[in-house]
Amino acid sequence: MKYKSTLFYILIFIFSISLYGCSSDKSELNEIYVVGGMGIDKISSNNTFLVTLEIINPSHSKSDTSISKRENKSIIQVSTGHSIFSAMQNFSKNNHQLLDFSHAKVIILSRELCESESGVSEAMDYLNRNRQIRSTSWVFVSNKSAGEILQSGILGDSATSSAINTMMSLFKKNGPIVPVNINNFIIESKNESKSAFAPVIDIEKSKDSTAAKIVVEKMAIFKNNHLIGILTSEESKSLLWVVDYAKGHEVIFPIKSGISGNVTIDVFKKSAVIIPHITENGINMEIECRGNAFIEQAENISISPTAINNLEYDIESTLKSHLNKLIYKSQKDLNTDFIGFSTKIYNNNPKEWISIKKNWSQIFPNVKYDITFKINLTNLGIIKDPVMTNKEENAK
Repeated sequence: MKYKSTLFYILIFIFSISLYGCSSDKSELNEIYVVGGMGIDKISSNNTFLVTLEIINPSHSKSDTSISKRENKSIIQVSTGHSIFSAMQNFSKNNHQLLDFSHAKVIILSRELCESESGVSEAMDYLNRNRQIRSTSWVFVSNKSAGEILQSGILGDSATSSAINTMMSLFKKNGPIVPVNINNFIIESKNESKSAFAPVIDIEKSKDSTAAKIVVEKMAIFKNNHLIGILTSEESKSLLWVVDYAKGHEVIFPIKSGISGNVTIDVFKKSAVIIPHITENGINMEIECRGNAFIEQAENISISPTAINNLEYDIESTLKSHLNKLIYKSQKDLNTDFIGFSTKIYNNNPKEWISIKKNWSQIFPNVKYDITFKINLTNLGIIKDPVMTNKEENAK
């Protein structure tokens, strides 16, 4: 009996402590601002930083469907400082809440910042040193101010940063551009070429709706932490083939085959290998890309073996042409090895790279390369002739 009584009092004591802990945690949560996204702008007129934070509104409920609630799913706060660190400190001066960056998914850097004298060096240094900011947070370059992107207001989502994160999560599995996080950017910028890349983010607003549409279809190129150029949409798609960690991505494009007619092709990347060959005659890069193709839409297509072989050849030729244009731009227009030739030489021929490295900026524009694509049409078993050909349509 004495044992049971003692056990009873112990249980009461533990239960009371747990209740105290719960109430304590509840009060602490009210003092925390959970940051979903962060934008960094450079104000060139006074050489200061403008930091914009999108804070998840704790009072918002997903069950709310009123327009007023939809417009307040997140809170935007801004602060300035002569450094990013001082701008962050100024947040604390105006708010008693603690900032929690552990859930921040999106980091947006303005184009003006990226093209400034110091480039993104200070921004990336701060993001890398801040222990709360995760290295898996997505990095973007914005043509507009970074704050404007976060304030754009995406209708139907919990917050703008949440909508962007969802988009990049889909792109990571299957998308038209290479999603880049903090870790990817830092690793690329520290490689032998000292170059990196990041998606360009923009917003479009239609006349029929006040809600903005997020557009991510181009890549920004960096050299020594400075923005030096932006790829076209076509060039950005080709970049997928030479990025090692961009696996399983798709490239969708229309193609006109001489025998098969007009076809919209969906190409799924399986692998891409770059092998350097160093000889007395110079450096030659062997680029071998493999993938599967799917016919998404066809007009007047013939399913004969000859037509299929010709269609595969046309797809390979188109992809090769696109990748050629991208490499030409990297060598001749930007003289920036974001393709990664230098890293491949270093990994495969580290001793030879030592003698090549010091003159790489003069060597790279003249490096020769051979590109081969091997694409297989894999959905032939379910392909059927078009429901109606152009001849049949004209007859009617």
